[in-house]
Parts: sequence; structure tokens; C-alpha cells
Amino acid sequence: MRPGKIRFLAVLAGLCAILAGCGQPPVDTAATQPGGPGLSKDDVDRQDATSRWANDYCIAVGSLVDGLATMPSIDPSTPRRTVQTSSDLLASMIGGLDKTVQQLRTLPAAPVPEAATARDSAVAQFAGIRARAATAKQHLDAAGAATTVDQDTLGEAQGPLAEVSKVDVLAGLNSVPTLATAAAHAPVCQQLTARETS
Repeated sequence: MRPGKIRFLAVLAGLCAILAGCGQPPVDTAATQPGGPGLSKDDVDRQDATSRWANDYCIAVGSLVDGLATMPSIDPSTPRRTVQTSSDLLASMIGGLDKTVQQLRTLPAAPVPEAATARDSAVAQFAGIRARAATAKQHLDAAGAATTVDQDTLGEAQGPLAEVSKVDVLAGLNSVPTLATAAAHAPVCQQLTARETS
């Protein structure tokens, strides 16, 4: 394995360690209620429902961070071990993506139309990365007994890893003012934001 590939995987592993604390159970939402002067009860109820939905959304995408934190490392000691452990790493990532997509799909009904759009966009993004990771894993598994490492195969495996390491899990919320406000009052979203800014 080339040194650049090892460095990339080391950086990804470091990212996973930094983000490992995200997605923890939410704190009491009563402490951070949205709303303000001049809002009707219906407006406040809608804001509360949107903040609860945003919190559930952040729990779902935070589970991906948990999955990244438990990914195994690459063993470059032999070509066979490199391929095998790269396949194991992709399997772990696929498991995290599957869990996130499942949780997003089972979110309660979206309180505002933009919330459903954000959820559907995230599901499509994660499902796309998952499909590419599964294809790369299949190619690694097919090459598992080879005596040399096919650099194209390893490069294909790095693609989904690079994609998932660059995902902004809060982009769907932050791009919509109503959802950004809701996320600001959602404890788990606040945790994810704090991790991103640090």
C-alpha cells in the first residue's frame, strides 16, 4: 500500500475518533424551548414539533458518526491482509449507513414540508454512498486471495470512505431557516454542531 493511502486512512481514523461522542441520547428538551414574544400557541406548538423532529433527525445521522467511530483499521502488512481489512472497514461503514438510513426512513411525519425534503435528500445521499461502498467491497472480496494488491481496487475502496468523511450531516437542516432554527433548539443537533465547529 502506498504511503499516501495509509496516511488517508489514518486521517479518516482520526476523524472518526474526534466525532465519536456525537449522537448520544438527548438531554431534557424542556430546558431549551423555542418560541418568543408575539407567537401564538399554534406557532409555539409547531416550533416545538419541528424541534423534536430535528432532534430525532440528528439522532439518526449521529448514528452514522457512531458507526465511523467503530470502524476497524487497515493492516498493510501483506497484500492479502490489506484487502481483507479494507473489506472489513467497508463492511463496518456499510453497517453504519444502513442504520442511519433505516432511522431516517422511520422518522415521524415531518411537521413542515421542508423537513421531508431534507430527510429524503439525506436518505438518497447515504444510500448512494452505501451502494458504492458495497460495490467496492465486492471487488475487494473477489481479489481477497490475490498475491498482489490491485491499486485500482484499493482506489475504488477509498472513494466511499472519502465521501462519507466529507458528509455534512446537518446540511439538510441548516439550508432551511425553519429547520435551522429548530436544530438550534434540539439538544442532539447542538452536540453535532459543537463537534463540527471544534
